[in-house]
Amino acid sequence: MKKNHIILLIGAALGAGCALTTACTESDFDKYPSDNFTESGFFQDGQSIEQMLTDAYASLREVYRYYYYVADIPSDDTYNSKFNNAADLITINEANASADNGALNNLWKNSYAVISRAHLVLEKAEEVKQLDPTLKTRYQNEAKYLRALMYFNLVRIFGDVPLVLKDVKEDKELFEYGREPKANVYTQIINDLKAATALPLSYAENPDIGRATGTAARALLAEVHLTLKDYSSARSVLEELFTLNHGRRLLNDYADVFDAANPNNDEIVFAVQYARGYDPSMGNPTVPGTFPNEDMTIPIGSGILNRGTGTFLMTSDLLKSFEAGDARLGMIRQMAGTRRNYIFMLKYYDFGMISKVDSGCDWIVHRWADVLLMYAEALNETGATDLALGYLETVRNRAGLTTDAALGTDRNAMALAIEKERRTELFCEGHRWFDLVRTGRAIEVMNDHFDDPTQDNDERGSDCVMEDYKLVFPIPVNQVLLNPDKIKQNPGY
Repeated sequence: MKKNHIILLIGAALGAGCALTTACTESDFDKYPSDNFTESGFFQDGQSIEQMLTDAYASLREVYRYYYYVADIPSDDTYNSKFNNAADLITINEANASADNGALNNLWKNSYAVISRAHLVLEKAEEVKQLDPTLKTRYQNEAKYLRALMYFNLVRIFGDVPLVLKDVKEDKELFEYGREPKANVYTQIINDLKAATALPLSYAENPDIGRATGTAARALLAEVHLTLKDYSSARSVLEELFTLNHGRRLLNDYADVFDAANPNNDEIVFAVQYARGYDPSMGNPTVPGTFPNEDMTIPIGSGILNRGTGTFLMTSDLLKSFEAGDARLGMIRQMAGTRRNYIFMLKYYDFGMISKVDSGCDWIVHRWADVLLMYAEALNETGATDLALGYLETVRNRAGLTTDAALGTDRNAMALAIEKERRTELFCEGHRWFDLVRTGRAIEVMNDHFDDPTQDNDERGSDCVMEDYKLVFPIPVNQVLLNPDKIKQNPGY
């Protein structure tokens, strides 16, 4: 899928949209005339199914445009500079999000848009006769992976959510859906991912590179089991993965993992695909947020970056969590501005980009270091702390760090060491908040962070308190108002 740079045009007439590739010819437009654009006219062959699936992948970009708002900003790793007056981010950063938060609404809306496209693939693939049976199964399993990924995000962000499992034909059908209990949503996620494990473990050639794989399905399934504290199942899934010839490994150089010139490399399990030099909507929109919103010139390699938006800055608390000599510090910069000392990361900075919104760096959902640390956690939680040590050590070795062998005899110490390693290895990749919630540490860690007078005090209000009900976010207010009989607000909001 990348780096062929598939260009997508969203067809509003279809509701869920259609995708056209750079390989379109004049005859394609004759086949699908714009004055008679319907589902029945579009879904005629295998190519149309693939195009809809590609559109589902492309729609992930709009989901992950906002993902760090709930995955990193609520945590002790990053903050939003209040000088940008970004109210949605400010309230999330200060543990005071409200139901009218626009970012939460966009996450909800765009996640269900991906789910809708997945349903069209699942259903229309059954109807199209000119579709190879092997491809049909593969496309449907890819759609199931995408649906599972979206529901996993939604259920962690909002708790109980509507569980839609078919293409909705009429608006009135939407009012039939209330909030489904989390347990039922997780059951569907697990079923979808088990089906998706039948996907190829990897792809060797474009245009398939970057699509969901059986490796990605197993990695996500393991994270789901960890979230549910089903550590034995997580361990079993990962042990199965380790026995398969999936081709994933740690790269020797940490920085190479994020290089836009080295996309979908051997460490990447699944990533949201971005592209440089085509259309601004295809570039990673994260870059401006990672740089201060001050008039300052920041030298990065052979280029410079001027004023950013300051929506995704690193805290000093995160910086202090790195050990001396940690090679991963090479992806972090510090610079004194007029207002404060800024700490920012380069994981999304594309050294070939020509504008701040033209980064070809992908958003990594899972990579092999994450898998190794998940396995260490599963081992530790199932009593195999001695075995967990080796997987923790593997990740730390690449960073140039030694590991205390005594950790292999202390389950509690190992749990904290894995938490700390996930923080420094996966920083600013959308894991920290969910890690804290999953391990039951969010309230303690965040209130300690809020009480620390050295932590960006001039950037934060005085009423920041993490409480149990804030471990999920409010349901977007428009969803409650549109369907008040079936969509009730989360307690406390």
